[in-house]
Amino acid sequence: MFISHFASMQGAIRFGSHWTVRIDAHYIGGGRHYRTWEVADIGLMAIFRRGGKIQRSKLTFLQSKKLYASPLKLQEFDPYHRMGMGRLLVTEEEHEELVQPKLLKYAETSRYKALQLGSEQQEAIHAFSKRFGIGIHYLLYNPSVIPWQIKTPVEQVPSIPENNVGARVIPKRLVDNMSGRSSGYSPSYADIGKAFAKEFAESSDTAGWRVEGFICDHFITGDEGLVDDSPNFQTMIGLLNQKSSPISSALSITFDYEE
Repeated sequence: MFISHFASMQGAIRFGSHWTVRIDAHYIGGGRHYRTWEVADIGLMAIFRRGGKIQRSKLTFLQSKKLYASPLKLQEFDPYHRMGMGRLLVTEEEHEELVQPKLLKYAETSRYKALQLGSEQQEAIHAFSKRFGIGIHYLLYNPSVIPWQIKTPVEQVPSIPENNVGARVIPKRLVDNMSGRSSGYSPSYADIGKAFAKEFAESSDTAGWRVEGFICDHFITGDEGLVDDSPNFQTMIGLLNQKSSPISSALSITFDYEE
């Protein structure tokens, strides 16, 4: 949904103040390739030009994780090794489980079950980050409000309340630095909220930055992300070549201003 939203507005937009903004979205599709694990789902690029000439560019990577409702369980591996469109083909047993009536509940104690401290994936992300000197961020998917519950299968279009939570972005280091948690522990929404509040006490955001705030205030104009001052994107091209398979989608925002 993140990529499809921006894909619908691709192209250049001209502003009266001699600024042009261009958005390019690209869905690649990928799997576990970097040391058997993907290290990010979304590549985010910001490119600054003056009169068409490159002045500076920035890059960061987002690894997506969702908050699991009760009673949903994590399935780490597909027993049938399906890939790509093959994931649309489910067995009779899987179908029966998917349509079985249940009440999904989200609370502050709900956990990001696919995010596990000290896991093989976390180690691969750390190795990639250390090798190339670039910080990785988690893009955490939450319901629009917490607590929240919904019956499934749904019988009518659900009423979506004001988006007080939704998608949130946090630096991976916040998860790495969680003390008193053993390997394999999956942080809860409350855990993330406490870690974020401790690290960014002056922020008005809760349990991570809102996506738009992260992009505008911390990535484009702030300190988050890797600055590439090399000519013709040499640093970024080197990184993206490493990520051409593991990354599943990319979003590029180009700012061009006249003299």
